[in-house]
Amino acid sequence: MSDRVLVACGTKFGATAEIAEAIGTALRVAGLRVNVTRARKVRSLNPYRAVVLGSAGYMARWRRDAMRLLRHRRRELAQRDVWLFWSGSVGEDKGEQDAQQERWTKPKRAQQLASEIGAREHVVFGGRVSDYAGSFMRKKMARNIPPELRERRDWDTIEAWARKIAAALHEPPAAGG
Repeated sequence: MSDRVLVACGTKFGATAEIAEAIGTALRVAGLRVNVTRARKVRSLNPYRAVVLGSAGYMARWRRDAMRLLRHRRRELAQRDVWLFWSGSVGEDKGEQDAQQERWTKPKRAQQLASEIGAREHVVFGGRVSDYAGSFMRKKMARNIPPELRERRDWDTIEAWARKIAAALHEPPAAGG
């Protein structure tokens, strides 16, 4: 297995892809070899030592292509270092999460698969609501969201998380492993 890292995502309107690109850039700056792509384009995990997989969130569910990659490649993913992220119109609250908020920010099936593959972390980032993409009704609903709530991505937090991943990948393997 090489030292390459795959950053893949399921995205509908591009906001999650922008997060994946930012993660990829931070990992490259940290000296890692990185490929960033859409989850639906992943054909093999063989060249990768680690995988960062993300999805846009809709109605407490991951995008189908990201979930398919997570579900169908779980044996391969279990043999790699894996980090997961979810992006939606709401970010993870800094305070205590109640069960209802946890349900909306970390969907049960994604959490179950994350546990099965031994994912190192599953984080939630705020997303972006665009009033320029999607159906007429979606655009109309988006325009009713106050402008200050349409962009919830915290680029400093995203970059810090990517640096944390890079640091973990630069650590020597545990002895006796």
